[in-house]
Parts: sequence; C-alpha cells; structure tokens
Amino acid sequence: MNKYRVAELRKKRGWTQEVLAEKANITVRTIQRIENGTDVSLDTLASISNALLVPVSELFERIEEEAKEVKIMDMSKEQLIQLKYRQTITVSITLLVIAAILLVMSILGVEINGLASGYNITLSWLAWVSLLLLLIGLANYYLGVKLNETLDQKYPLTKGIKLKEKKERFENFWQFFSIYWWMIFPIFGFITWFISFFNNL
Repeated sequence: MNKYRVAELRKKRGWTQEVLAEKANITVRTIQRIENGTDVSLDTLASISNALLVPVSELFERIEEEAKEVKIMDMSKEQLIQLKYRQTITVSITLLVIAAILLVMSILGVEINGLASGYNITLSWLAWVSLLLLLIGLANYYLGVKLNETLDQKYPLTKGIKLKEKKERFENFWQFFSIYWWMIFPIFGFITWFISFFNNL
C-alpha cells in the first residue's frame, strides 16, 4: 500500500483539509481518502502538489508498486520542467509589458511637457496618471488572468500553481519582480513628475 505525506505537508503549512481542498480545486472527501491511504489519479496528485508547491514525488513517503513509482518520478520531472518554462515565460512577458507601458508613458510625458503650460499642465498630468492606472489595470488583468489561462493549457502539470506564496522568502529578484512588477510605475511616475516640476520652475 502506498503511503502519502499529504497530511504531514498540509499540517506544516497550518492548513485544514478544507483549505487544501479549496487551493487544489478538489473535494474535501478526496483529501480525506488520500490521507487515509486510498489511491487517486495522477491528475489529482498534480493538483495537490501544485497547491503545496512540491513535486508530485514528495507527496509520497513510500510507493509499493514499481510501475507506479516510475510514473510518479517521470511526472515529477516533467512537472519541474514545465514549471521552469512557465516561470521563464511569465517573467519575460512581464518585462515586455512593463517596457511597452514605460515607452507609451514616456512619449506621452514628453508631449505633455512640450504642449502644456500653467493650469493646463495640471490637467494634463492628471490625464497621464489616469492613463497609467488604466494601463496597469489592463496589464494586471492580462498577466493575472489571461496569461495564466494560456499557461495552464500549455503546461497542464502546473495548472493552478502559485509561483510564490506572499509570506515565503523570495529566492531571487525575479520571483519578487513577478509579483510586485507594478510598483515600478508609481516610482517612475513620481520621478517623471518630480523632474518636470523642477524644469518648469
């Protein structure tokens, strides 16, 4: 009989069975069956491993069937490969989106400085900030919803996975950047306004 570590991993995170079931998009009954040692499908195991942020192989303490062990190890390797691809694509597209927004807002900022003066410059910069917030909102929707849907289809073994839990330490700058990418725009906006303000004194 295969022996699972699901209960151990779940309790390490301080999660109830209900919390894990919700994060893995499966029923509480399924979690109970696994923790009681009942075998489930590989797709279900993949969903649980993604929720717990571990490879499928780490859900097991012992695998009795050699054939199943081979399948689990192969699945874990493929899962890690897909996760690496997913992280690379996410960071790359995030950088492209940021570059595009910065380019648009920089051009608009130059036009504002060149055309506006006096009272009109205040309204112009308000329009600039409004457009910036609109673009950030659209980018956040695309990166958080549409891109994830596309990557879920392309890399099914990583479906539903969170690339980094907010309360965990970040291993490198790119993991931090993939979550807090939007912070660059308020900073950029303030610097642009600051420079423009002193240029018009």
